[in-house]
Amino acid sequence: MTDSVVSNRHKDCMPCRLVSGLGVIGMGVYIARHAQKRPNKFGRYSMLTVAAAAGGIGVARLLDVYPFGEKSP
Repeated sequence: MTDSVVSNRHKDCMPCRLVSGLGVIGMGVYIARHAQKRPNKFGRYSMLTVAAAAGGIGVARLLDVYPFGEKSP
């Protein structure tokens, strides 16, 4: 049987991972930079938490770990 577009759409390419991973990391850096301008400590720490989560997701995307890649046995 031949490979169709539908059967290949779950496969991931390196340029796709680079663009999306670096984009999410960039989003985290942007949020972290703006968190430093917040006068309220609760708001600052909330934004830094979101920035850290975005950075972690970006790194996971670049490294192709479980939610994005194959699950380890």
